[in-house]
Amino acid sequence: MKDYFALFDQPRAPWLDPASLKDVFHRKTLEYHPDASGSASDTFAELNEAYQALQDPKRRLQHLLELQGAPPSRAAESVPNELHELFLRISEWNQRARNLLEKIRGQSSAIERSLLKSRLLEIQQAIENLRHEVRDLTETANAELKQIEPTQLDLIAGFHSRFAYLGRWTEQLDELAFQLSS
Repeated sequence: MKDYFALFDQPRAPWLDPASLKDVFHRKTLEYHPDASGSASDTFAELNEAYQALQDPKRRLQHLLELQGAPPSRAAESVPNELHELFLRISEWNQRARNLLEKIRGQSSAIERSLLKSRLLEIQQAIENLRHEVRDLTETANAELKQIEPTQLDLIAGFHSRFAYLGRWTEQLDELAFQLSS
């Protein structure tokens, strides 16, 4: 397994400075870019993959755990306790939104659809509030990564799980917001 941290001359740590990582990425890609070197470069593709992994907290933590010989187990991954209540709220509003979208699509006239407008606005606001909450939790988790030592594998695995759920929910809520605005 390739060590992406070493490829970017970064410490094997749960948190990396995004600006520093980006600077190293730009310097190295200029050096190995196929147009600059005159040939196709496997290193260039590898740099892109490594950067994508290291800039994403979930993928970075997964890579770190794999390098430490403790890859995260998907079978044991359950909703972290601190996110359980949020999980229930997201599930509830997701169901409400999907039911309303189905009902709106089933209406044949503009008048029938407009009668559902107040419910639509309520659900849009709830989804937007959840999106903000998930973003805030993601930022907080990212800040907390600075305090974790690379040897604290249990904590790193817990954060990996947290970022996995927050990432999924971000995508899900973004998609719902889009569908509700259409």
